[in-house]
Amino acid sequence: MKDVDINIAIKKNKRLADTYKYYGCKPEVEGPFDYLKDFVRDQFNKQYPKENFLVYWNEYNNLKDFKISDNVESVGGVSEQAHYIMRIITEYHFVQAFKAMKVDMNDPNVGGEKGTPYRITKMYTGNSLNDDSELLSGRWSDRPAIANFPNEQKQRFPITKRIDIVSVCSHHLAPFSTLFRDGAYALVSYIPDEKVLGISKLQRIVDWVSRRGHLQENLTKMIYDEISKAAETASVYVKLSGLVHTCESLRGTQSNEGSFSSEYYGGDFKDIDLRREVRGM
Repeated sequence: MKDVDINIAIKKNKRLADTYKYYGCKPEVEGPFDYLKDFVRDQFNKQYPKENFLVYWNEYNNLKDFKISDNVESVGGVSEQAHYIMRIITEYHFVQAFKAMKVDMNDPNVGGEKGTPYRITKMYTGNSLNDDSELLSGRWSDRPAIANFPNEQKQRFPITKRIDIVSVCSHHLAPFSTLFRDGAYALVSYIPDEKVLGISKLQRIVDWVSRRGHLQENLTKMIYDEISKAAETASVYVKLSGLVHTCESLRGTQSNEGSFSSEYYGGDFKDIDLRREVRGM
């Protein structure tokens, strides 16, 4: 990825702004990355030769910032093309960060067309809005389609599933997960009222919510909220047990013994005996 001469780019954009002001024209949306505009345009036109670059450049610049634990739907959503622009800008700045840290970008293990900056960008943004497999792809991927069905039997019994979970600490962008320790688990349970979810939908909801930046206790509550919304019931129980946070185990205190558990519940699960029963399933 080539460098951009920032001084030239800034002067060029200033001249354009002065021209717009002189003629009383409304300029294109200004953004913090206007110095990269020509560079991004070149990349965009290769990927989307039939699309109008300025439409999506303005869409990206108009996109509001949103919390690292939220999905882009919280600020109105984004097009695939504007997401691509975001990835180009992000990758460029990862290259600059590596250079600032004096990393040799000619090293074939780091540089190249799809080198480490590209891979990091993909890991933290996903490669498209359909990519739900990366560490922070839950910030950008589309909400999973969740079908629910009538509870024809009218039986109110806990539907429970133990699943694995992968998330990222919002302080260090380091993973925490059930996968790092035997016996760690994420448990989700709900008691249906009028609607029943397909059992695979619990995993889809948890994946979509967790693949963002979180504090574990906030993640637990967010999973509760999403399952409660999908199942249309307040009787939901979420427990994350024994998760290892690599921001603690691989750096800082470097503790191999530490793990973190959290839970959130509502409705019928305020009954401690019912929670114990579900944990024993």
